[in-house]
Amino acid sequence: MPAVPSSVPPITSLDARLVSYRFPVRPEPLAVGSAERRDVVLVRVRCADGTVGYGEAFHGHAGSAVAEIVNTTMQDVVVGRAPYETRDVGAETFHRFVYAAGMSSGFLLALSGVDLAMWDAWGKVCGQPVHRLLGGSLTEADVYGGGFTLGFQPPERLADEVRRMREAFGLDAVKLRVGQAPGADLDRVRHVREAFGDGLEIMVDANLGHRYDVARIAGALGELGVGWLEEPYAPQQPARFAALRARGLVPLAGGENLGGAAEFADWIGRGALDVVQPDVSRVGGITEAVRIGALARAAGLRFAPHISHSCLNHAATLHVISAVGDGVFEADGSAVNPFRDGVFSSGITFSGGRVRLPDAPGLGARVDESALASYPGETGSPFPRVW
Repeated sequence: MPAVPSSVPPITSLDARLVSYRFPVRPEPLAVGSAERRDVVLVRVRCADGTVGYGEAFHGHAGSAVAEIVNTTMQDVVVGRAPYETRDVGAETFHRFVYAAGMSSGFLLALSGVDLAMWDAWGKVCGQPVHRLLGGSLTEADVYGGGFTLGFQPPERLADEVRRMREAFGLDAVKLRVGQAPGADLDRVRHVREAFGDGLEIMVDANLGHRYDVARIAGALGELGVGWLEEPYAPQQPARFAALRARGLVPLAGGENLGGAAEFADWIGRGALDVVQPDVSRVGGITEAVRIGALARAAGLRFAPHISHSCLNHAATLHVISAVGDGVFEADGSAVNPFRDGVFSSGITFSGGRVRLPDAPGLGARVDESALASYPGETGSPFPRVW
């Protein structure tokens, strides 16, 4: 195991800021609408020796509020601790704030960014990538392409986008979107299947299934060889997941909007999921996601973490997959994402349907603080109202 430094510098400061990238052209619509921008809550810890760790908290449609939680209440929890005290920070946050009434989900998002930043700092202090500190040995993982660019566009344009994504990232699997209307959804999936054949693995995401009950097309999706149907229902409805899963029509995936290992344990115990999908920037961070991965493996379920907007989240997700010992990675297939390749960057590489972990100390991602001023944070939800 990596050596622990003889002297561990405590965390002397914690802060967060919202950064936004407004799309020059709005991406394709999904069941939840079309985003106007990417929002990232950038969390930073600084240690007494000058080490800086970075993390991403999901915006929760109110990124400035999540940043405010980090910049106020979380100071009392984090400052003065050693960067390796992620379990203690998580336990205190859950018991004091997440399990209490009020801003529980906001605190879970804030904790997620803090946890990532602490792991990044601890890896840098130790001179080791995070997955080694977690006991992980995997340096590569299977990958599929997702992101905003695969939406409700006409079938021919969708196939062109899948082709671009495959060529750019060397992908053998992609995730399409459903939830618009039964006929249109199946037309898109069938067209992509016919265009690329069985050599392309296809998954689909209903994004909470707002517009119709997507169980109506579950059988047809199974006949098309779809690997999983993601989020057919809202996260408050595990019984509906379990009932649909019991029909055996198509594997069910979910979890990006669940919080903490205890909630995942409940869903797994109910028989609600075939594919377990925590997001490290929402679920409580790396510390909580590794616990969830262990639950998934113990239950014999597939582990496929959801991703958020920046390579801080992406790198952290890969370190979790390594620590768990199994899992498939969701790549952001966007042609342009300055929070993946730009103001934030990483050593993540793709080849032959596989992704390789960054091997630099910490998360392996870099933040160009001098460029952050070009991405001022915007308040409110990045998704305009569609109701």
